[in-house]
Order: sequence, then structure tokens, then C-alpha cells
Amino acid sequence: MEQKQLNIFLNVDERYSGKTKYVFNTLCRVLGLKPRFFTGLTSEVIHLYYGKRTEDIYPVHIYHDPGAADFFEKKEIYPIEQVSLMKYQDEYVPVLFSKQGELIRYTSNSIRLRKDIISSAFYFLSCWQEYASSAEISPQSQYDYYKSFQYSFGFTDIPPVDRYCEILANMLKKAFPEFVFSSIWPEGKKYAISLSHNVEFWNVWTENFIAKITQEKNNPFHESYWQVFWKAIIHKYSRKIFKDPAKLIKLIIRREKILKASSSFFLLTKSDFPDERRNYFKNEQYFKQIVQLLKDGSVNLQGSKEAGFQYHFLPEELQKLEGFSANGFRVRYLNFNYQNLFSVLEQGAIKYDSSVGFDEKIGFRAGISYPFQPYNLKEDRPFNILEIPLIAMDLAMQKQVDFNYRKAKRKFAQLLDKSKKHRSHFSVCWHTHLSDPIDYPGWSKLYWQILKRGRSQNAWLCSLDKLYNYWQNR
Repeated sequence: MEQKQLNIFLNVDERYSGKTKYVFNTLCRVLGLKPRFFTGLTSEVIHLYYGKRTEDIYPVHIYHDPGAADFFEKKEIYPIEQVSLMKYQDEYVPVLFSKQGELIRYTSNSIRLRKDIISSAFYFLSCWQEYASSAEISPQSQYDYYKSFQYSFGFTDIPPVDRYCEILANMLKKAFPEFVFSSIWPEGKKYAISLSHNVEFWNVWTENFIAKITQEKNNPFHESYWQVFWKAIIHKYSRKIFKDPAKLIKLIIRREKILKASSSFFLLTKSDFPDERRNYFKNEQYFKQIVQLLKDGSVNLQGSKEAGFQYHFLPEELQKLEGFSANGFRVRYLNFNYQNLFSVLEQGAIKYDSSVGFDEKIGFRAGISYPFQPYNLKEDRPFNILEIPLIAMDLAMQKQVDFNYRKAKRKFAQLLDKSKKHRSHFSVCWHTHLSDPIDYPGWSKLYWQILKRGRSQNAWLCSLDKLYNYWQNR
């Protein structure tokens, strides 16, 4: 795709230059622009100015808070009382390093954005609030969502960086009508839905597990006990007819193909889980089924929490996927330290990750829906890995709506409609065992409703591998 060159004049502290360029590169990647940066005199036409206050006139000015450079030299959370909310279309979007007041000011020869969306974007993209958190983030203790800006201001399901990108695009269109922005997605698709499945169990109802449930006598008068008991009985007798434990995977692949969709599967290769059902990769029968069904598909590693923290654990888990595509990674329980995770994955030559999402809620942990490169704070550069944010995970939705199917259906419909409106990306992770119509009748149905709604809205229903390849070539 031919990219329009965007000439940007930067007048910022040298310490802050790398972070500034990173944000502009991220936004321009979405818009299909090719940024070129200038810091001194030039004969080139400057389209956009970002930096300290100046009397010079440029077509587009973006306000810059000079204190941002000092702020990001420290390790502290941005003061919550200084966060501003700007009205954009029908939403209130948070901005940092900015004063209250009007969003845009027009003069006779320039458009001036009076909010520092560049510093704000860096704060979200780098997950700075997690980096600066006083609480320890480790394999045993994850980041507390309830301490995030997203929770405090109630914008978990609004991606502020997406909105900053739209504001930038609208300003450029007004200042330069010749800037024609092509469709973000292939073949004129309105938006993208990337699909993935965490394979927590290859066979949930093993003979040992059924025997354990049906023989268990603890608390037999508890309602949930009888629900599980009858499911075990049903599965016990259905096994006489359907002996194939991979039938759910086959169903998913077949129905997605009918809907012209493709998805990625994240497999557990670690084999010392307390629950023996999770140790499926070492089972010879199951492994043959995995190879037969998924060898030509998008297969990735659902890594252990330890593998997301220390490189020492990653090679052994990753090596077991030799022969599969294995381009991507997702850490279990979305439990990670941002800087640790991407340092480990970069060392392991992982092409993309899809761990940046909240385990407790659906939404935008890094404030963006689109794929982006995470930032290496220690070396002041982007990590050489693409992050495909995880926006909606089935288990997180269950927690959010207290297992209320109708509320979940409405919430998904709202999010899909909003994604279509903003031409953005929406990722869905559905655990394979939630596709079982006996165990989860409503939730198995909900996944297919999401795909059908997306297809009716001309969404691109793609695997993470396909999204990665497309985005790398933009």
C-alpha cells in the first residue's frame, strides 16, 4: 500500500525524542501514513508541529507539556486528580499532561489541538501505570485492575489511543484535503475481529474426572454439585456414542469455515499441572489428534506464568510446538510484568503476543485496540514484537456480568457496533471447553452470535497469524 508522507517538526527535549517518535509511528501505522521527522531548518513542507510553544505558524499544532520529559524520567503514577476528560463525539475520553478547556482551536492559517495526546498515548501504550505501581507484579501476584485509571474513570471499554488517532486524522483531513485515508482493513472490510481459542483442556470429561464427580459425596445438597453431577452422567453415556474427545475442536473449525472465519489456537505444553486434564500435550493419543487437526492452522503457545517472567522457562515450552506455526504467545491468566514479558519474548524470537488484556474485565489494558509495538523503557526503544491486544475474553465477560447471558449478549453487541463505527479492531478469546453445548449452552451459542453479527457488519473475521501478517505489511 502506498503511504502518504507526513512531515513532523519535533521541538521536544532530546530525552523525550524517542518516546515521541514511537507514538507518532504507532498512530501513523494505523492511518497508513509514513512519518518523517525534522528538528531543524528544512525546505520541506511541514504538515504538523509538536513541541514547546512557538510563534511560528504550521498547518497543524499539537500541544506539548514540557514537563512530560521530566515525568517519564521518574517512576511514578500520574496524579489521578490531574487527569482531564475531553468530550469527543459521544464519549468522554481521558487525557493526561493537558489543561482543562476546549479541544481544538482554529485560526486563519492553522488548527491547534490543545491536548497533549502524544504524551497521553505513551502513558497508555507503555502501561506506565503498571510499571510505576508500588505493588509487586510477579507470577504469583498480577496487576490489580481495580487500581487502574480504566477502573477509576470507568473507561475500560473505551480505547483512548484509538480516539487520539481519529482526532489526528480529522485534523489532517481538514488541513490537507489531499490526504486521502484508505480503508484500514483489507478488501474494504469495516473493521476486524481477530479470533483465538485457549485450549485449557483437550478432553474435559476424562473417565477419571467423571468417576471422581459421580462418586463424590461431599455436600450433595448443594445446587452446583447436582448440576455438575448430572453433566458428568450425561457425558458418561454420550461417550459411548461420541468417543472422540476432539469433537469440540472439530466443531469449532467446521463452523468457522462455514462463516468464512479463521482463528488461532493457544496450546498448553507444560505437563506438570495439578489438574491432569491440562497435561494433554504429553498424551500420545491427544497429540496425534492435535497434529491432525491443527498442523496447517494457526497454533501458538499459551505459556506458563513463569515463562512470561523468565526466559529460562520459555524454550522448553516453545520447543514442543516445533512443526506448528507457533508465531504467537499468550501468558496464562494474563498475569505478566510488561517489561519482563516482552524482554523474554523478544529474546525467544516470538513474532507477536496477545496477553495485554484484563483478566477481570473486557476492555483495553493499553488503551488501544489496534496492533502495536510495546516499548522498552530500559533501552528507550520499541520492542521487536507486535502486540495484538486481547480485548474480550469469555471468562472475563462471565465475571463482569456475573454469568448473565443476556447482559453479555447486549455488551458484546454494543462493543461490536462501536468497533464498526470507529473502524477498529476487536479481539475475542473463547476457551474451547466453553463451546460445549451441554456444559455451557448459552455461552457456546454466544460465540457464534458474535461471529454472525460481525459478518453481517462486513467485519474481517481473522486468525491472529493473518492479522499479524497483514499489519506487518501495512
